[in-house]
Amino acid sequence: MDQGSIEGLSVENPVWYSMCISSEHLDFALDTMRATSTMYPTAYMTVARTAFVAAVNAVWVLAPPTRQERRERALRLRADDLRVQVTSFRDMQVPEGKPEEARNGLLEQLRERQASLQKVATALGVQEDVAKMRFHQTGAIDWVAQHMHGVDDDLLLGATQALWRSGSAAAHAQFHFGVMRFDRNEVVHEESGSSIVRLRGDLENDVGPAIASATMTLSEAFRLYDLRSVSHLPS
Repeated sequence: MDQGSIEGLSVENPVWYSMCISSEHLDFALDTMRATSTMYPTAYMTVARTAFVAAVNAVWVLAPPTRQERRERALRLRADDLRVQVTSFRDMQVPEGKPEEARNGLLEQLRERQASLQKVATALGVQEDVAKMRFHQTGAIDWVAQHMHGVDDDLLLGATQALWRSGSAAAHAQFHFGVMRFDRNEVVHEESGSSIVRLRGDLENDVGPAIASATMTLSEAFRLYDLRSVSHLPS
């Protein structure tokens, strides 16, 4: 199975992992809807967001036509993942003694992995410092949207971007997610003069499109995965 892997860097493993995560979250959303018969205001948007992001990342790695590009993108994802881990554990407050020793040991392992990945980057002709590499999620989403819908389809491109931003607002408990939906929900006026808004889940305008977008993107990921899963015979 040729996914463009190179010694020290797997292209297939992170892609397959992302596809599994996306499938899991979509399955969970649909199972929960059936089991509860309840349309929660924000929870499904959070689950659909993860499904969408995971599918996007798989497509982003698999879509380029050359193995060199796919390798470089897998490298960037891996480097960013290691950088985030290093930052997380380095800044974590832990007691002195064995907990701190364990943390320092883990940091040493992560830095060794970064050093190994730097050798892979050199072999690929990538001059960038692996420890400083960053993966830009919004940029990947925009790129995948253009790949799937075409650069001239402003409607679908804008809709994809809107779904991503709505899902992020719901996942981060940002107040504007609810404020922007006041007109869709019931406003209850109290005797004191104040009002309460009963926020409801919206299958037609929020959850449905979010799940559909994630499903479409995951379907493209599986299509590309099958397309790249070929054996190249030496010429």
